[in-house]
Amino acid sequence: MTRFSLSGRAVSLQVLSLAGLQLLGWGLYGVVYYLTLRPYQPFGDILWKQTLIATSTGLLVSTLLGGLYWSLTLRQRHPAVQALLVLGASLAAGLVWYQVKAWGADWVNPFIAPVTGPGSFRPGEGSILSGAAAFPIVLFAWSGLYLGLAQWYAQQRQERRLLQADAEAQRARLRMLRYQLNPHFFFNALNTIGALADENPQRVKTAVRELSGFLRYTLLDDEDLDAPLHDEVAAAEHYLAVEKIRFEDDLHVAVDLDAEAGRWVVPSFLVLPLVENAVTHGQYTSPTPLCIRVTGTVAEAALVVEVANTGHWREEAPNGDGTGTGLDNVRRRLKAQHPDQHRLTFREDDGWVHVRIEIDTAALDHDA
Repeated sequence: MTRFSLSGRAVSLQVLSLAGLQLLGWGLYGVVYYLTLRPYQPFGDILWKQTLIATSTGLLVSTLLGGLYWSLTLRQRHPAVQALLVLGASLAAGLVWYQVKAWGADWVNPFIAPVTGPGSFRPGEGSILSGAAAFPIVLFAWSGLYLGLAQWYAQQRQERRLLQADAEAQRARLRMLRYQLNPHFFFNALNTIGALADENPQRVKTAVRELSGFLRYTLLDDEDLDAPLHDEVAAAEHYLAVEKIRFEDDLHVAVDLDAEAGRWVVPSFLVLPLVENAVTHGQYTSPTPLCIRVTGTVAEAALVVEVANTGHWREEAPNGDGTGTGLDNVRRRLKAQHPDQHRLTFREDDGWVHVRIEIDTAALDHDA
């Protein structure tokens, strides 16, 4: 429902903007018509009436002409057909407009001659905009502007549709990423809670609180494609706290997030897949204890997020519980949202695996 209302609002704004441009354009035409006719018409009351008639009839004729173009879907036709239709319609509508203006000028001018030839200047006229040829030319120029604006608005609508489609794709990938979070984590967490129920009931409360904090974040609104980094890291801390209860002294965790870095808004589910990857792979490749370090800083106009773990880099864990799909999702979402303003690197040195994300701060927003 929201999507339809937003689309309807965009259409309404487009109609209002076109109406505003139409009124503004013909208002400027009226000023120019008045100024060019003034040397030929010494009577001020007749002058402004002639100007009003020429301008209002031009507004009416051009509005009808625009309706004709819209009904013929002129913008979608071949350029040669467009040119012929615009030329013919402008000529016909311009002559009609001139004749209607002439009748109006005759009606408001008490000094009009009894007989006036077709296309000739009326008494009190003689400006370049008063001749019969000027009216088709003005409408031809108006038609060119109409087609240009119609093309521009069509491009804007297409861009909005592409952006909406991209946002929908991002949401779909985000939902997929939620579902891909390692189900063995939940299974192991429940088994840990069950074991603690007999051994240490007090720690059950801690485990449930940490698990619920993690689940609360994973159930974010599907519309939320971004989140402050401090929320991302907090969810990762809940996840690691549950794993710490399970692994006990076999897991060491360190989190260091600068306050400034935490306020930057990043693609949601950016950190969690990296942390899950560190636990899933690290437990098989690291000496005991497994050490995991999560850091977030701002350096050289870039937000830097790094997840490191002891052990070695592997695409898949021995039991097949790899998170390559989750990392691919992170890579694709970074490329989609910040195509030329991010860097994602992997390296292994001195017994540590480092996954590092850098995003230019110019591409990000601050949390309110």
